Amino acid sequence: MIEINEEMNKKYNSYDHYDKLRCYDNIEIIEIEKRFESFSIEPDYDYGVNLLEENQGLPKVNIDLTKLIDFYKNKNYSVKDLINEIKLINEYFENLTKSVDLTKCESLREKSIVYYLYYFINRCLFYVCMHNEFMSSIETSKIFRAFFNNFLSITNCAKLYLEKDLENSSMILDDENKMSKELLIKINDKIYKPFEFLKKYPSEFKEFITHCHNFLSLLLFSIDQYTIIDDKEVPHINEDVYSLFQTFVMCFNVIHEINESYSIIDNNFFYNDGISKNLNLARDFRTFVRNERIKKKKKKEENKNNNDNNNNGNNTNKLDINKKIQEEKEKNKIELDDDEDPDEEEEEEKEKNNEDKIEFTLFDYMWLFNTSAKNEIIRLFNTRKQKNEFIKAFQQRRGGNHVNFFDFIFNANKFTLQLNIRRDHLIEDTLNELAKNGKNLQSELKVKFVGEQGVDQGGVRKEFFILVIRQIFDPNYGMFNYNKKTRLYWFNHFSFEPKIKYELIGTIFGLAIYNNTILDVKLPISIYKKLLGIKPTFEDLKECDNELYKNLEYILNQDNPKLEEELDSNFTVVDDKFGEKIEVPLKPGGEKIMINNFNKSEYVELYTDWFFNKSIDEYFRAFEKGFYKVFNRNLTKMLTPQELELIICGTQILDFHELKLACVYEEFDKNSETVKYFWEILFDFNEEEKKKFLSFVTGCDRAPIDGLGSLPITVTNGGSDLNQLPTAHTCFNNLILPDYKNKEKLKKALLTAINYSEGFGLI
Repeated sequence: MIEINEEMNKKYNSYDHYDKLRCYDNIEIIEIEKRFESFSIEPDYDYGVNLLEENQGLPKVNIDLTKLIDFYKNKNYSVKDLINEIKLINEYFENLTKSVDLTKCESLREKSIVYYLYYFINRCLFYVCMHNEFMSSIETSKIFRAFFNNFLSITNCAKLYLEKDLENSSMILDDENKMSKELLIKINDKIYKPFEFLKKYPSEFKEFITHCHNFLSLLLFSIDQYTIIDDKEVPHINEDVYSLFQTFVMCFNVIHEINESYSIIDNNFFYNDGISKNLNLARDFRTFVRNERIKKKKKKEENKNNNDNNNNGNNTNKLDINKKIQEEKEKNKIELDDDEDPDEEEEEEKEKNNEDKIEFTLFDYMWLFNTSAKNEIIRLFNTRKQKNEFIKAFQQRRGGNHVNFFDFIFNANKFTLQLNIRRDHLIEDTLNELAKNGKNLQSELKVKFVGEQGVDQGGVRKEFFILVIRQIFDPNYGMFNYNKKTRLYWFNHFSFEPKIKYELIGTIFGLAIYNNTILDVKLPISIYKKLLGIKPTFEDLKECDNELYKNLEYILNQDNPKLEEELDSNFTVVDDKFGEKIEVPLKPGGEKIMINNFNKSEYVELYTDWFFNKSIDEYFRAFEKGFYKVFNRNLTKMLTPQELELIICGTQILDFHELKLACVYEEFDKNSETVKYFWEILFDFNEEEKKKFLSFVTGCDRAPIDGLGSLPITVTNGGSDLNQLPTAHTCFNNLILPDYKNKEKLKKALLTAINYSEGFGLI
């Protein structure tokens, strides 16, 4: 019989009187717990309290990451020592759960033991992951996997009891959907609240995240292995490592949820560049599509069974809270935007072979992907959408017959979005053409400028986007105002232009993403927040109008009983309508309400809301409507405002050294005289000239998300006719450069070409 460890029971009073959940005697475990003295649960916490009481809740946890890091830096602690301790921790949980199912605890006191175990395993997780040699230990994958599985098991148990306790509490809402959302918020708040203190350790927390990323990358590169069979390398997957990879990603997701709740560090620290650059996204996308199809199939069967039960009089009207909460969680994940795949025969066969098994995919953990990978994922969704739209349309023409490869080859051009545009009627023609092709927006865009010979293989399309953006955002056009101080555009809420033109610019934004073209647009981040359904804050005002921000901040910071007399201002906005000053009340009767020390916060809140929302509401709604005519709203779930801006606008950082390293030469040598002069001239260009050069060669004056290193240009020898100007094939990023062998002549010719290139020399 295993002896009960009274020392641990005394230290952690949660185990009193419960033989089946008592800690078993293990002197090594006591030693491990002593290591946690610097990051432990508060000693006076009573684990038997009612956890639903707002003034008590779960215990506070102190994980001093600084001391933990110092421990590994200052002591000679080997991987072998770490592995031994992980084994003991695994034994600890194995012994503890031999005689009891932790998911079936009933009393508050028993449940509180689960919460204790949750925080204990969290401390162990930080302890293990902070080890400097953690990432070199994949050979012990089974031991690590058992540990991480324990972590997930205890975490899920803790959440389960919070769900049940909150469900049985006095929290009753009329709206079932609202109930599940509120419950989910409360559960996350309760379960993660004790980790809010990690905000005190942002740099240490970053180090912890870095260790996790290193381990993930190592696992990823170790999954694919090779075996020599008949003198040939045959690839195979190391199942143990792959299983560990999956388990650790799920554990890492818990840490990400904690960070999302309390913004300890910026979310981009959770990007894993190794995964983003090396994962076969197309393969994972196929797995994701198959999973979604299986989920929809099961949901359809479940709904059918529920309807049958209701028709048979078996409707109990009982609200399944767990199901509702799960549905609420799923809302935050991307899903397929179409009801069915018209060409799904091959995939259905795979599903039969897998017996409707949901497979692991990193598409369920989008926070791991950097912006470049997310952009590629958007392309995968768009390509699939284009393919499906083509198949549906062609099947209708063929009377439902199957579409084969040759159908694609010979009929693809029939399903493109073709715009015929006159340069001197750019906006008018674009509006008419898009209205005419309204049902075909999610197709490859082809542009033809009337009366010109250029064939659109990508270059004409790029130029079209540049011209439309330039005209619509011209302050003289009256749709947007330009702030010279911030160098940003903002909606002109006194514009005479119809809302359909704001819808047009939204559609142009969507088309640019859909056709993998970046735009030269300078909008504040608050616009991208609004597109994603995120409410701009007072702090966002600093970027849009810093002077207004400082004035409102001054009012907020005043603690002056005589503030009303000093300001002598009411709840109105003084707006400038073409030189005429007009007063706009911020609330009914606002012109009669004076700002004072008691209502100043309300005034600033209403002013912020007016600036970002009410003043531009009708114009922004039209812009938003146009954007989501093309872009799949579902995909915004995986994007932050900063990521959406990068995908639409690219980066403004122009590193021509990266461009040079990626450059390819045809009939030129990189050490040739003309090439050397060419790069010397480019490096001497100012920012505006560099932008013009990029626009001349690539059709856009911005760099892609990954920088100019991901935009290889080709420099081709244009021959010895020195009277010829440089020309460019923008669709191929190809510069045809005559072999001038004279720096001054080359510079003059290049400047002439980039300054007078529009509509000429571009195909």
